[in-house]
Order: sequence, then structure tokens, then C-alpha cells
Amino acid sequence: MFNKNFTLLFVFLFFFSCANDKATTISSLPIVETPVPILIPIPTVVSYPIDFDTLKWVELDRLMPDIIIDLKYATEDNFVEEQMYECPRAFLRPKAANTLAKVQEELKTKGFNLKILDAYRPRPVQQRLWNKVPDRRYVAPPAKGSMHNRGAAVDLTLADMNGNELDMGTAYDYFGREAWPEYQDLPKEVLANRLVLRETMLKYGFNPTRSEWWHYSMNGTGFGLSDWEWSCVTEISQKKE
Repeated sequence: MFNKNFTLLFVFLFFFSCANDKATTISSLPIVETPVPILIPIPTVVSYPIDFDTLKWVELDRLMPDIIIDLKYATEDNFVEEQMYECPRAFLRPKAANTLAKVQEELKTKGFNLKILDAYRPRPVQQRLWNKVPDRRYVAPPAKGSMHNRGAAVDLTLADMNGNELDMGTAYDYFGREAWPEYQDLPKEVLANRLVLRETMLKYGFNPTRSEWWHYSMNGTGFGLSDWEWSCVTEISQKKE
């Protein structure tokens, strides 16, 4: 009986000692912290619900998430100094939009980005512009309308890949000879920037005007004047800011 109890006691003490030694050995090892992975945010595209007829219209930053939208008539930074659009959403007819996407892709290979200053302009907005400036030299009469009112014209400029506008010689909606595409008494850098924009737009079927370096339109889209105005619910307005 004594020998059996002694044997059991010896076995218990042996395992207890080993457990303490193991605990001591593990606790004495240096603590190696597992690095926390760094999550790099992925740019998101426009994700709010589609609220327009996709057979008639294309929203440009849904089609081209990296394009820059800076609609001047959604601000007071325009020649009438009054906000004309409730919120800055840029639309074109499908043919014009899809062709503009090809322009954007080619310019990106050269280190440029498109910046949209105006696109489709609802005819009620054209009427408000005409009420402010009833001058055919600067605003098309609403009854006749313009290619903007048909969703086939875009006002735009070039930016670098960081979003900085390139020098085009004049501001947008500058009504003077310096804004004419044919005007040449400008710095070489300005002329080179205008040429890049002009040649690329022409290559894909967008035609310039004689008085505005920023305006290009596409004929043959088959669409007439439109009174449609896009929605500006709070959720959409917040996501566009």
C-alpha cells in the first residue's frame, strides 16, 4: 500500500514539475506581434440607384468613374453669375457619351484627364439663360436650342492626372478673340494644350465651334430638343459633393 501511494505521488509531482517548466519556458520566450494588415481603400464608382431612362441618357461619371465633373452652371462661377442647375450631374446621349469615353481613354494614355464643365442642358435652363442674356452671340434662343439641349454637346477642358487644369489661355465662357480656336497669339504651352484637346476630339467625331475652345458637339445623334431635368434628391446631392 505504501509503495503504491508513493508511486502515485511521484508520478503527480513529476507531471506537475514538467508543467511548471513548460509554462516557465513559454512565458520566457519573446512576444512576436502579428502585424495588422493595412487596408488600402479602393476607389468607388457612382453607386446610387439609377433614376433616369438609360436608353436615352448616360450619366458620365457612371460610365467614366475617373472623369472630373465640374459643372459651372451648378455654381455661381459662370458668366451669368447665377446657379442654373440644382445639382452637378452630367449627362449625354448614349452615342455621344460612349464616344467621349474613347476620347478619355486615349487622353489617359498621354497623361491627361477630361474635366467636364457642361454637358446636357435642359431647355428650361436654356430659357433661364436667355432671360438673363438675350443675345444670340452668347446664348442660343430656346426655341431653336443648341446641341447642349439635345444632349450631344459638351464643354470641357484638360487636366493632369492629379486633377490640375491645364492652361488654355482663357477662362471658361470667356467671350473674346482669345477664346477662338483659331487665335494663335498665345504662349506655346497654351497652343499645345488646345491642340491636344482639339485633335483628340476631332478624331472621334466631335466638332468644335469658331468662338469657344471648350465647346464640342456631335452631329447625327438623332435626338431633338429635350426638356428633361434630372433629379436632385438629398442622398444623390450628398454623394456628388
